[in-house]
Amino acid sequence: MTDISTNYDQPVAKRPNFLTVLCVLTFIGSGWGLISNTMQYFSVDKNAAAISMVKESTNAEMEKAAAGNDAGGKIAKDMMNGVLNVLTPENLKKMSIAGIATAILCLAGAILMWGLKKTGFYAYIAGTLVGIITPFVLFGGSSLMAVGMSAIMGFFGVVFVILYGVNLKHMH
Repeated sequence: MTDISTNYDQPVAKRPNFLTVLCVLTFIGSGWGLISNTMQYFSVDKNAAAISMVKESTNAEMEKAAAGNDAGGKIAKDMMNGVLNVLTPENLKKMSIAGIATAILCLAGAILMWGLKKTGFYAYIAGTLVGIITPFVLFGGSSLMAVGMSAIMGFFGVVFVILYGVNLKHMH
């Protein structure tokens, strides 16, 4: 008869509470990102029509402001048109796809880190980078919209990367 030994004596790695909180927050945020970007992708035509209506009414208001040789009104009109011109159906679809990719990578990273796998940290970094870089690729480096979207994603993404990095010592 063979002796079957078990490893019940070896301690099981316990996930720190802080890492648990970070993962749960990522599950919520990435899950929301996945759902909202999927819904946005399938409602692009409706959203593009709404943007077109806003653009027309905004142009009429901005024309009135710019008619009085108001330099501020002209600048505001140019900025608003710049933002609304990049919100085409094609760009909205590309942004939705990038948002879905970002959410999947970050969610996969959080799931792996939940299981104390260090590879999840690198998946999370990849997701964060996709979220930061995509607006610049789609809208150009000088676009105010790209800078704003990247700044928001970059701020939260980098904060979470740092916080997850503090927990790397618990992962294998």
